[in-house]
Amino acid sequence: MPRFARLRATEVRDVRPGLARMTLSDGSEAYALTDLCGPVGVGDELLVNASALELDLGSGGAHVVHTNLSAPYAGDDVPGRVMKARYLAEQLPVDAFEEAAGTGSDHLDVSVLPSLAGVRVVLCVLHSHALALAATVRDAVGVAPGYVMTDGGALPFVLSDLAAVSLERGTIATAVSTGQAFGAPIESVTAASGVAALARQNIDRVVVAPGPGHLGTASPLGFSALDLVGHAAVLDGLGAATALAVRASSDDERERHRGVSHHTRSMAALAPERTVVPVPARRAKRDAAWVETLGKRAIHMEPAAVGEALARSGLSVTSMGRPLERDQQACEWLGAAAAWLAASP
Repeated sequence: MPRFARLRATEVRDVRPGLARMTLSDGSEAYALTDLCGPVGVGDELLVNASALELDLGSGGAHVVHTNLSAPYAGDDVPGRVMKARYLAEQLPVDAFEEAAGTGSDHLDVSVLPSLAGVRVVLCVLHSHALALAATVRDAVGVAPGYVMTDGGALPFVLSDLAAVSLERGTIATAVSTGQAFGAPIESVTAASGVAALARQNIDRVVVAPGPGHLGTASPLGFSALDLVGHAAVLDGLGAATALAVRASSDDERERHRGVSHHTRSMAALAPERTVVPVPARRAKRDAAWVETLGKRAIHMEPAAVGEALARSGLSVTSMGRPLERDQQACEWLGAAAAWLAASP
């Protein structure tokens, strides 16, 4: 069961559309999704979900404002009939691409599956890795890819500072929140529709990944990014070229994530046959064998320079609390995936 506490806001800061962060009367930190609970002012009494902090979990690292008791929020009229965060008290309607695409002079023929031929899609386990990869592609070819955020991590798009900065600096062309995720410039019901929405805007390079707060366990099937395998299968069936960005690390404290993560190996084993795995060229002889053993095709790529691209883009990216550019293996494998995505579709 969730745990709640009644506390007052003593400082409100970092306010942007849809989000505010604050310090509470007991010294703890909290954030408010202001499209759901309304604005928060200093002195307001808040009912906050305290579950994550009481369990000492890393996700979010803050309480979540459930209700502003001092100023109950009645909400605003918004267009759309597709519900996100369905059947929770906070469920909200959005104007989804699928609904809009079926109307007007530019409507889709609902009797025909769209073709995604000519579109390249990289599937990435971690949110931070995905947006670093996107920045690297933009740095390499001068054209930013699109980002489809699945519901495998945080549901609110606005919660990601990195996504907000990526949009502001143009390292992603635009973003789609799909499934139960919400709040991106484009909303969609499925990841495949999200990629199709980007393709309609002539965006033919796409990164698909969850939002921040990936859930992982020691189980080979117990991690939230496993759903990317299903997305890959649908995208492959629609004609997109798909690749798996390998999660790897030189310095992760957990042995199962040092080197190539065991979660990546699970995904590669279950991914569609045509989904490729970009491998850093200098590691080809040593590290391509596990890919081929799993029945997948390793594509040897000269890695794009992730650290240099991030520096030029002005992005500060951390992964599991560590600066990404200091993790040699992470950057090499992400650089190989970025080089594959940067290639002409």
